[in-house]
Amino acid sequence: MSTSRQHADRFAELLDHAETGRRPHRRSDKESELVSLADFAMSMRAMPAPAPGDDLRAGLRAMLLAKIEREGIGATADQKATEAAARSALAGKTQVIRRVPTHGGGRARAAILIGIATGVLASGVSLASTDSVPGDALYSVKRTSEQAQLVLAGSDASRGRLHLEFAKSRLVEVRQVDEGTVAAVLATMDSDTRSGVQLLFTAAMQQRNASSIDAVMAFISQQRTSLTELRLGTPAARTSLDLLRDVETRANLLRAALLSGCSISRMDDLGPRPAC
Repeated sequence: MSTSRQHADRFAELLDHAETGRRPHRRSDKESELVSLADFAMSMRAMPAPAPGDDLRAGLRAMLLAKIEREGIGATADQKATEAAARSALAGKTQVIRRVPTHGGGRARAAILIGIATGVLASGVSLASTDSVPGDALYSVKRTSEQAQLVLAGSDASRGRLHLEFAKSRLVEVRQVDEGTVAAVLATMDSDTRSGVQLLFTAAMQQRNASSIDAVMAFISQQRTSLTELRLGTPAARTSLDLLRDVETRANLLRAALLSGCSISRMDDLGPRPAC
């Protein structure tokens, strides 16, 4: 039996005995690491069980239907079985992992494996939705993925940078949607811009560091070039350009405030406003 297989079996054994507290001791160079990993895995039981949301279900349905339409539906027994499995998955009834009769710890192991499988599946759908635009079946999955990234971001500055990246994505989408959708996409872009600069400007003033302001200025330069090209055929782009002008003005004021030690008078939709 390979060493990796032995470690996997030992980890499964530790999970099976975790609830009783009786763990048979084994001599292994990985024993302490496996015990720590098993303890961490069991601590995750308090977390709510992962379950696909409505947006993810809708995205999966669209992806599976597109695959069926693309490859056709045959009449063989294997194809019919595959279709039945797909329908069960969409209904939330598929047993992803076969249940193996074990002690109580086996349930914990199955729950962990199901969580891992769900995460991998969600990541695949998220990746497939990357190039989607408003009106596409997977666009809601793309937006849900963006919200998840914001939740997982480690700091306000990181969240601010993510908002600006999403604003760039909206500008790319504008060029791919019909004329009636352009204004709505630009409005969403402006909302991401405001959220991003507010977080970054706040971080800059709290940390007394201009690096976050530099990130905003780089964003403005890139966005302005693309928006200027878009403006000729899209009147709604003027509002977005005006917002970038206001953001640039605030960035310059905050940079000067950092140099002079000026305090902040109040907060608004662009973040801190210097008193001087």
